[in-house]
Amino acid sequence: MPVSAKQLNLCDVSKDFDKFYNQNQNDLLSLLEQFINISDYIPYSFYQRYYSYFGRKRDFSLESMLSAFILKNILAIPSIDLLISLLHISYEMRKFCGFLRIPHKSQFSRFKDNFLESLNELFNNLVNVTEEISKEINPFLASILVSDTTGFEAYVAENNPKFYQSILRKSKTYAKILAKDNPNSTFDAEKYAQSQMPKTASSNNDVKLAYLNGHFGYFQKCIFTTNGLGVIRNVNFFDSENNLDLDLSPQETKDSYDAKSLIPALETYFQLHPNFAYNYFLGDSGFDAVDNYAYLHKKNIMPIISINPRNDQSLPQPGFNEIGVPLCPYDSSLPMVYDGISREKGRSDRIKYICPKTKKTKVKGKTQYILECDNPCTTSKCGRIKQITVNHDFRFNTSMPRDSLKWQLLYKLRTIIERSISQIKNFMQLLSSRVRNTNSIKSDILLACISQLIAFILMYRTNNTETPLAIKSLIA
Repeated sequence: MPVSAKQLNLCDVSKDFDKFYNQNQNDLLSLLEQFINISDYIPYSFYQRYYSYFGRKRDFSLESMLSAFILKNILAIPSIDLLISLLHISYEMRKFCGFLRIPHKSQFSRFKDNFLESLNELFNNLVNVTEEISKEINPFLASILVSDTTGFEAYVAENNPKFYQSILRKSKTYAKILAKDNPNSTFDAEKYAQSQMPKTASSNNDVKLAYLNGHFGYFQKCIFTTNGLGVIRNVNFFDSENNLDLDLSPQETKDSYDAKSLIPALETYFQLHPNFAYNYFLGDSGFDAVDNYAYLHKKNIMPIISINPRNDQSLPQPGFNEIGVPLCPYDSSLPMVYDGISREKGRSDRIKYICPKTKKTKVKGKTQYILECDNPCTTSKCGRIKQITVNHDFRFNTSMPRDSLKWQLLYKLRTIIERSISQIKNFMQLLSSRVRNTNSIKSDILLACISQLIAFILMYRTNNTETPLAIKSLIA
């Protein structure tokens, strides 16, 4: 018998969706009400700032505002506008948050802008609570630190792809004109276009140009640290600018940023939590820097960091003459040329030597290096550079060999931080955020991390610890 097709009815679809959404939403709300009391985790200083700001005649309690943001993130609600609409529709959500009336969008925005410091204190308080839970669930994974750098794109005009394409078109036009006058020109239109991009966004000077997530953009840069369970331990914001050198590739620029961001981030973390101790640190090749190894050894933490193939160790190594000056790898009669001291925040001072066949020139006030060698030992346009540091053998003389099975099994755990960051960005909808204010961007990130920790505590108290990052299971 032929089966007759049923006509789709928009009202039926709407009812089915409403039934599904409310059922799962109410399950989550009942779990939160039963196992989580947000006031247990709010520092007293947060109460003081909040109530001194709004006075006695306040419309919304601190717990109500925080509950609304936590619910927004766990339910993956992409915007404050949609959150407000759902609060108007759902009596259960309003009751859970403790709202007698719904806050205006501007009140949510002012909350994020005014209480960034207090949100950071709340986050660190939750880190203390979840540290003990992590050790109880899995002591081994709780003894591992994993770090990775990332960035959150601000809602600014410069992040529109058309902005860069406009600069690139002008650069390519200039390259064609230059090629007519000089057919042997090695002018790189893309690198020139990148150098012409403004260093900061016009609407927010704190949002700076960087190469992150595989492309150039205007980001709030930060470094995330989790434990081996993937539970967020620290978020450190970096407002300093990446200097985009025309002699460096975008990936080399990112590696430089990664290498010098780790020590300040971990120093901040251990200052906030001096009693925390870890056995291992996992990091990708971006953290492959001498200073990072020395710092981790000083902290009695074993580094599990892969070798960066872009570092110069795969190249023929220069020797040294009797006074300690490095020599050309292909001609030991040519000593390299002293080029000053490299000083960078978070790194040891290094003595810089450049290839003796490299010439320095000034282009638009910037120093450029040009290699004039028929048989170069490197593909770099600026020639070989050797920077001398102390304890430089930490990189290779690791206490755990990189070819050992234990090292390889530990390094595989590093991907947990990528899943954790993806949860913060994608599931909690920070990628679709339309925020350009610095404090609001940072507050959104901290609120997402706070929500993850609240969800982790909830999963622990409901005996669901096998997959501590599976927040979706709370609403599925």
